[in-house]
Amino acid sequence: MGIIALLVIGLLVGALARAVLPGRQATPIWLTMLIGAASLFVAGLIVHTFIVALIVGVVIAAAIIALTQGGIRSRSTTRV
Repeated sequence: MGIIALLVIGLLVGALARAVLPGRQATPIWLTMLIGAASLFVAGLIVHTFIVALIVGVVIAAAIIALTQGGIRSRSTTRV
């Protein structure tokens, strides 16, 4: 699988992962794409069927996005 294809499918996986999570996420699109591509790569190492790897990739990406939300939200500035 080429790098461009991995990034495009990673964007899809990241978008699906964001759709699974409740609420609004502050993750930028480039970070969503990288998280999706990385999770798809890890899922491909674990599972060798493409459809199952997509599902596992979405689960991994959703977990990573949920974990990073605390760090991203804490850096934002809010005025009281």
